Amino acid sequence: MRSTVEVAPRGPRPAIRLRPVPRYEPPFDDELSPQVWSSPRQLPLSWEDPPEPDTGQPERPAAPPVVAGASHDAKLAVRRFVHMCVEVLNGYRPAGHLRRLALPSEAAHVVAEGLAGARRVTEMRNARRPGTRRPLRPAPVAVLRLRLCEPRPGAVEAAVALVTGQRTWAMALRMELHQQSWSATVLRLI
Repeated sequence: MRSTVEVAPRGPRPAIRLRPVPRYEPPFDDELSPQVWSSPRQLPLSWEDPPEPDTGQPERPAAPPVVAGASHDAKLAVRRFVHMCVEVLNGYRPAGHLRRLALPSEAAHVVAEGLAGARRVTEMRNARRPGTRRPLRPAPVAVLRLRLCEPRPGAVEAAVALVTGQRTWAMALRMELHQQSWSATVLRLI
């Protein structure tokens, strides 16, 4: 089956031809033999647990499982909190709004740190170098990088790299799961 469509507009342009794609079969990868990358002198690994010696003492309870990465809920809570902190630093939101995302016993410290960070950003924006004009629209605070770890289930720690204009900031925070909701317990701006 051959089909050709010719479109020739008026003028010196050449005609456009559309042709069908030729039929072909994809290669059969499942029929190939697997490639082995091991050395002939490599010892085989034993994946079975070695038998434990009997000490005659009762077994200790198992430690809580270590979470390889932060859980999905923890990631969402940290992103929400960081987003709110950036809004506070940019002046779009008052620092008191951080109170509802903080643990009640630590809320005053979290709000004070957010307020101090917002003041530092404002002072930096208002400071002018001699011979320069203040920009009409100052550069907003933005998140460069966010790193999370969950040292134990129910607690997540984050390090955030922030940038505004030519200056880079760091923010560290800790959130804990209390009564089915994540609450900030520590906030530090460096």
